[in-house]
Amino acid sequence: MKVPSISDSSMKSGGLDAHQSNSLFQFVHRKLTSFIKVLDRIGTAIALGEKGDLDAAHEFRSKVSRAK
Repeated sequence: MKVPSISDSSMKSGGLDAHQSNSLFQFVHRKLTSFIKVLDRIGTAIALGEKGDLDAAHEFRSKVSRAK
């Protein structure tokens, strides 16, 4: 029985190349940015609610719904 040897090219294919890692970084960056924006909107809504400023809360809600 003959066992094939491991070539250098098969060893290199195990890692991410620069394009794949850059795309992964961009994907993660977009998702984190989106998540932080959602947290910011939630925090703003909570702050307006605690302040009791209903006019500002309504304006904020209208602004957020237009942005989507």
